[in-house]
Amino acid sequence: MYQLRDIRWIIDRAAVVDTIVAFANAIDAQDWQKLRSHLADEIDIDYSEFRGETPRRVTAEEYIKQRVEGLAGLRTLHVSTNHEVTINNNTAECKSVYQIYRLDPTRESGQNRFDTAGNYFHSLIQTDGLWLIAGIKQTVVIVSGNPQVHGALRGTSQ
Repeated sequence: MYQLRDIRWIIDRAAVVDTIVAFANAIDAQDWQKLRSHLADEIDIDYSEFRGETPRRVTAEEYIKQRVEGLAGLRTLHVSTNHEVTINNNTAECKSVYQIYRLDPTRESGQNRFDTAGNYFHSLIQTDGLWLIAGIKQTVVIVSGNPQVHGALRGTSQ
């Protein structure tokens, strides 16, 4: 028989995964208000493997601004799977596998795609019953296509 704590863990795990998936879907829809609703006020980000940036803490607004600029004009599809969730009271960690497809419809075929796959490590906090993303680390396993498609990489030699 399940104990109340087991049921609570199942509910929290589902809510954590729902937050990660909704985060990805909001980026694809470029629904920045929805994206904001899944973020803590400040987020520790580490995109050093993808962008070569130093890991740092940013406000949710700064994070969204980077997405708006980097994905302007692009069509994207984020796939999120293989969620491993660890919950400790009001904090959670979620390791997942991602695949991101990026298409720039203004570029010619063969130069209009940039796709990546790897792992995300999200840390979350529970606030007022909601799980919010407070940390994001992205590792890259597969890179395919034209990096100039992604606004954050234009002009780099990646």
